[in-house]
Amino acid sequence: CSSIPLDLILKTAGVDSVGGTVTGTKQSLKMLKTLRITKLLRLFRINRLFQYLKKVMLLIEETLNIRISDGFTKLMRLGVGALILAHWIGCFNFLLVRLHDFPSDSWVVYAGLVDKSPYVQWSWSFFKALAQMIMIGFETPP
Repeated sequence: CSSIPLDLILKTAGVDSVGGTVTGTKQSLKMLKTLRITKLLRLFRINRLFQYLKKVMLLIEETLNIRISDGFTKLMRLGVGALILAHWIGCFNFLLVRLHDFPSDSWVVYAGLVDKSPYVQWSWSFFKALAQMIMIGFETPP
């Protein structure tokens, strides 16, 4: 983590620094927490999952002597990819609201999700992301 220019990143984000060191403000702590997002780059290994699924499909075809069409496998890849994308979008939308300390006009506050369990928060975020992906999620939240 020493190769990341933290002071420069925080300076461009508008966080004050004293004598070249970052002050212990609440905002700088939030920025430090967001640096953990770089761990998300590991998610780009999702191609391995698709290769594994391809091997499983071939194994099923060989053991059960059935033919799975290429169109079906492409459709399954599209569906799994869309669900993964919806998960990422939902988590990112919730992260943005959380980093701004749950503004009173946010969808999280409207839905009463601030003090709910992480599963309830995730399911609402996932639903919201799916609704946005099919273009029905831009109305006033319930």
